[in-house]
Amino acid sequence: MEKQTIQPFLSVANYHLIEQQLNKILNAYSTTKDKNVILAVKGLVDTELTENLSLDSTQLNLIEDLYHITDYSQGELFLETLKQYVIPFRKVTLSNLKSIFKKQKKLKLPKLESIDFQHICYLTWDDVSTHQKYVIFEQQGKLKGVKGNKDTKVVKGICAICNHHSDVSLFTTTVKGPVVDTFKKHSNYICTDGESCNKNIADLERVTNFFERITR
Repeated sequence: MEKQTIQPFLSVANYHLIEQQLNKILNAYSTTKDKNVILAVKGLVDTELTENLSLDSTQLNLIEDLYHITDYSQGELFLETLKQYVIPFRKVTLSNLKSIFKKQKKLKLPKLESIDFQHICYLTWDDVSTHQKYVIFEQQGKLKGVKGNKDTKVVKGICAICNHHSDVSLFTTTVKGPVVDTFKKHSNYICTDGESCNKNIADLERVTNFFERITR
């Protein structure tokens, strides 16, 4: 009988959540030999994953290997194996980006070939010369884009997208208001480094809510 192929079932945010929880277990093993402490950490991890992931029995079996990992080399192998089950961010082309930002003159485009779409919940790049930040995200099944001004001042704070404490900059976007010829500005502190921000994201709903809020 042919073995059933398991299709990708984890969002990028799900994958990052699992990675973060695995690191909690590995940190416990590296800082204590108390079995009760380690069991307590695994219990917290189990609660976190159960509450945030909806998995069938087959998918759950793949994740449960996490609880048997005791060192970082095993952890890296587990994550690499799990990566094949991640649903990547929608593939985009340079033509897609030009179409989304068709009103933008002299649009600076990112190097898409260098981006791992299995590690991003949104696509972003900066135009350093104009202090503009461009963001591509998925909204109601479609790719949408927004651009805004990225302040050059970097401070420590909580990112409005990933909710982690990091180096953040003020990101200001402008959208059309409800009345003709009126505009509304949204300013939020977000991670200066978009790649790090994406790695921190373990809750896709937070990302969706952020972009819905700044585009209204």
